[in-house]
Amino acid sequence: MKTTSALISVSAVLAGLAVWAQQPARQRAPDGNIVERFRQLDRNGDGKVTSDELAAVPRQRAVILAADRNGDGAVTLDEARAAFGSLQRRPPTASVVSRRAPKGGLFERVEVAGVTDVIAGTNGLAIVDLNRDGRLDLVLAQSPVGRSSGEMPAEARKVTDHSVRFLISTGKGGYEEHAITVTDAPSLPRGALGQGPQVPFLADFNKDGYLDLLITRNAAAIAGRQRPGATSLGCSLWVSDGAWDRFRDVSDRMGVRNETAYNRQASIGDVDGDGWLDIAIGCDNIGNAMGGVPHSRLYVFRPKGDRFEDGRFEDIGGTDLVPDFGGFTHDSKRDKAGPDITLRDLDGDGDLDLLQNFHVDVRAPQIPYSPGEYRQGTFCWRNLLKETGKLRFEKVTGNGYASEGKLRWDAARKRYEVEFGKAPGLPYVTTADVDNDGDQDVLAVGPSDPSWSPRTEYVGGRFWRNLGGFRFEEATEAAGLGSLNWTYRKWLPFFSEEPAPGLLAYRVSGVFEQTSGLPRVHPLDMRPYYADCIFGDFDNDGWQDLVVLDRREGSQGTTSHAVLYRNKGDGTFEPKDMAFSGLDFTGIAGEAADLDGDGLLDLVIAADPDNTGGASDPDRYRSKVFRNTGAHGAKENHWLAVRFTGVTDAASSAPRWKPSNRRPADSSRRVGSTTTTATSRAARWGRTSGSGSTRKWTCGLRSRARDRCASRTCPSIAASNWTFVPDGLCRLRLGQ
Repeated sequence: MKTTSALISVSAVLAGLAVWAQQPARQRAPDGNIVERFRQLDRNGDGKVTSDELAAVPRQRAVILAADRNGDGAVTLDEARAAFGSLQRRPPTASVVSRRAPKGGLFERVEVAGVTDVIAGTNGLAIVDLNRDGRLDLVLAQSPVGRSSGEMPAEARKVTDHSVRFLISTGKGGYEEHAITVTDAPSLPRGALGQGPQVPFLADFNKDGYLDLLITRNAAAIAGRQRPGATSLGCSLWVSDGAWDRFRDVSDRMGVRNETAYNRQASIGDVDGDGWLDIAIGCDNIGNAMGGVPHSRLYVFRPKGDRFEDGRFEDIGGTDLVPDFGGFTHDSKRDKAGPDITLRDLDGDGDLDLLQNFHVDVRAPQIPYSPGEYRQGTFCWRNLLKETGKLRFEKVTGNGYASEGKLRWDAARKRYEVEFGKAPGLPYVTTADVDNDGDQDVLAVGPSDPSWSPRTEYVGGRFWRNLGGFRFEEATEAAGLGSLNWTYRKWLPFFSEEPAPGLLAYRVSGVFEQTSGLPRVHPLDMRPYYADCIFGDFDNDGWQDLVVLDRREGSQGTTSHAVLYRNKGDGTFEPKDMAFSGLDFTGIAGEAADLDGDGLLDLVIAADPDNTGGASDPDRYRSKVFRNTGAHGAKENHWLAVRFTGVTDAASSAPRWKPSNRRPADSSRRVGSTTTTATSRAARWGRTSGSGSTRKWTCGLRSRARDRCASRTCPSIAASNWTFVPDGLCRLRLGQ
């Protein structure tokens, strides 16, 4: 999906405030160490801890200030006791993954200079060919490690400030960091790229042939108020200035900053068919609007002539053009929080529809900006552009996908109750054509902890098959994805793992009195904290496989894993253990790409433990690269990759593919995921070696010449060699 300071769990609050929590309970007074730590932070001795006094612990500032119940900008000792005192009853801790994967798996972990040797919190990443040399480069949005996260090796390479790092592929398995130039930018208060970079997105907004950069950011705010002395930059839009590594800041001029919001994911596409890219941004609310308010946006570009710089973006959220989307009113009956957002053609009519799922992330229920009583569920809007000739979205219900529910705070019982509806609060959404029928199916995942993420329906994941005509069918079990709703009691045996010592004897009692008021749950009976899912044809058989990441950091006494779900060749999946997958690391987000040009999709997994609870193991702060080994038949299968060049019109830069025999394996790659690649203007196919010599694909392009390729990358095909026609036919043949 990560601010990304994404959803900060109860264990993150613990890591943020309490050195006392590292001591055995029998060695401390009930709240003696809270008092001691509070006095250390209260530098002027006035009985309050303010934002200024937390300057020495910047990564924990928002976490500690979340205890500010009355919203006066300071935390008193009583507020600290109320927020953190109950956290002394902790289960035993465990590592995230307890062992390395054996050799022979589909993936193997490799060391990559500039990526896996750097200690940092990686909020988001993009994989794209920046300098147009044919090799994939990396763009990483990173932050320094929090001071409460354990002792990092003195000799280790670390990120020391908020930054966006541009890593250029050397072609030898490594990357070299490259400095960029940004002109017309405001004075940036934090590092080279300012405070709170979340996720980088790259696309050619100004049509000059170079990739431009959009960076989402959180706000330097809590409870609707700017932190003293802080600056909220909002989102940054930097357009290329005649070279791939020179940019001009046009954020203010284009009207896309959204500086009061907690900006998370973006999705980029041409929603009105005018040839210019538009931007959707999903925004979250953490506890008490820590990092900004949930003001999601749908920015439509309004050109004035042929020059991008003469136009401006207009937000149509909060208007009748997109009913019940966007806007922010500080009214729990109207506002919603959704960190992810998706623009996709879900009904196959050639225009982009809109998906956004909503959830709640609570701290104390009565704080001013608590989202606990926001609506949650799965929401979708159909674009009526093709049907009416005008841009307008219709909110759709009753189509098998849409659902809505809401909690209310019962003051008498001091707990959240369901007010209406039954809807999964699964904020992270991915689409792919898993059954090769030409329609985009939908998978949503997310956390479901009754402590801080109470739901009207508790599930870890849900899958919907696209039936066409903007209709869907819930098919989680039928698709073999029912294990997404397993608890750790079932996942640990699946991975041949044992619970942490003492966990089985750990007894649970009482309720989460400081957050949801709901009964406490044994750690083994909790579901994984899913925060990203990555579709890709990892074995080149022509069917989309899936990797799902559990970002929980082990503070509950359980181990977390990345799970590979292999498509069985019929649109259904089966989970594979670590020996098969080779995936022995998990993180906050991931992305798939063929990093080494061998025709096999590799994986990059971003590490950011401070967003979930912190970690004492330095290795948890090193992002990981997994090379696809080609095991389990993947290397024997043929593949084809085609790169399109010279495409400048947004309406034709991402052609729709329809199956004649089978759908291109990666034509469904998303733009604007938890971590994202830029629009690549490329497509790749995989097929089994014994499946015949010819495959045909229907797309929005027609070739004037036919290309015959066998397991290789075709030369770049200039746009002048293709005719853009509706539902044209492009026949690409794969040899034996």
